[in-house]
Amino acid sequence: MRVNKLEGVYLPLVTPFHDGAVDMESLRRLLEHYKGLGIAGLVLLGTTGESPTIEPDEQRALVATALDVVAGDLPLYVGVGGNSTKHVASGVASYESMDVDGYLVVTPYYNRPSADGLIEHFRAVAGETERTIIAYNVPYRTGVNLPTDTILELAASVPNIRAIKDATGNIIQSLDLLHRAPDDLAVLTGEDPLYFTSIANGAAGGILASAHLATTTFVEVAEALANERLEKARASWRGISAMIPTLFAESNPMPLKYCLWRLGLIRSAECRLPLTRVSQRLAGELDGIVAQLSAR
Repeated sequence: MRVNKLEGVYLPLVTPFHDGAVDMESLRRLLEHYKGLGIAGLVLLGTTGESPTIEPDEQRALVATALDVVAGDLPLYVGVGGNSTKHVASGVASYESMDVDGYLVVTPYYNRPSADGLIEHFRAVAGETERTIIAYNVPYRTGVNLPTDTILELAASVPNIRAIKDATGNIIQSLDLLHRAPDDLAVLTGEDPLYFTSIANGAAGGILASAHLATTTFVEVAEALANERLEKARASWRGISAMIPTLFAESNPMPLKYCLWRLGLIRSAECRLPLTRVSQRLAGELDGIVAQLSAR
């Protein structure tokens, strides 16, 4: 039986680094900061968390630290992805001894499976757990799209696929999904610029990298729309939407980490190769965002 539908703002947490290692001190600071700001949950080891660069032992230590700090105050989901179904299924199984709430599972990248292959992939991975699976569709990163018909088939036939992170960047496909999705499938937008539009058209919430900044305002947007306070929602959205293009002007999470570092939430803006630090030009623009946030 399905449990309550996922709703609200979920934060795909950055992974802080310092001198090449995962910075557990900064991780704890981030978790303490965000768990009191009204978010609905946390997603670790997603794209924003630079998961491809983090070794398995680091991943488990990171998840264990997060569970210790959050202590059940927020749901915690772990990103598990890859282009080998066997390896992804094993990855999910490896976390079953930990008290996580579920898994964010991205479509297999590079090998570009058919719709049938995508269905079998998600069925096999979801079969390793009874916990929630959030399917993640981000075709401009993976090279494969998860069509709406395929999403609906998975939602109907795999009980623990309870949400979709929709990051297609295709507003027509997103609106079609929102129109056709069953009530018990949570559509969570992963396209930060489309957050307001998605919520207004029935999305349950979002998994939003930019919600690391002005977090409570992102939460206000969803709450205002849920309470039919359209003018409040518009005003809140206008206050944060202008910063979003700058946060994605270079590869995520490079700009975001720069801002978090300047705000004193992490010790370093360091990313792991092949990601680097932001350019000097963009750093100047980000300093402007940091100044605005600090003045609030």
